[in-house]
Amino acid sequence: MSEPNLPESATGVGLGYGIAIAVGILVLISTIMLASYVCVRVKAGTGVDSTEPNHQASVDHSPEPFVVVGLDKPTIDSYPKLIVGESRRLPKPNNGPCSICLSEYRPKDIIRWIPECHHCFHVDCIDEWLRTSPTCPLCRNSPAPSAGPSPVATPLLELVPLAFYASNVLDIGNSDEEDGNRAEKRNGHHSKPNYTPEQV
Repeated sequence: MSEPNLPESATGVGLGYGIAIAVGILVLISTIMLASYVCVRVKAGTGVDSTEPNHQASVDHSPEPFVVVGLDKPTIDSYPKLIVGESRRLPKPNNGPCSICLSEYRPKDIIRWIPECHHCFHVDCIDEWLRTSPTCPLCRNSPAPSAGPSPVATPLLELVPLAFYASNVLDIGNSDEEDGNRAEKRNGHHSKPNYTPEQV
């Protein structure tokens, strides 16, 4: 019996083409990967051959300038502090929990208020917030004067220096005498407050 005619692919000619195509694809993939690696190294500024002192491909990248977006500690410490009294009443417009940590104010908690908008927060909460962001967490007003010209001047920052409040801690919410003082101020009468500032 004679051997049946085998297809061309079985004789080895087609097999050679298949191997050549597979090797070609592997070489192409390896070349693309090597080129990608070289591009990434050059872009990173280290170059392909870091032993050459004058490598043309490396670019001197100066570091980005560091921008401080929050307030510094002396500025934050200049904002007034208050001690929450037994009634846990806060000066208006504050009501409810601390907007940063969402926990209720307890008697003897020390809170800090932002003079421009009068919002109150726990000292630890607002200090950390102001280190990273110079704005009030509730109204987003900036309590610090900006370096550039502002279209509307803030009267409070012009009239009452923050240093006036720097070391005062006021005990609020303990008596109704403070409500009487507020009523006198609204009527145009200014009397000496009945509280005694304490140093913290």
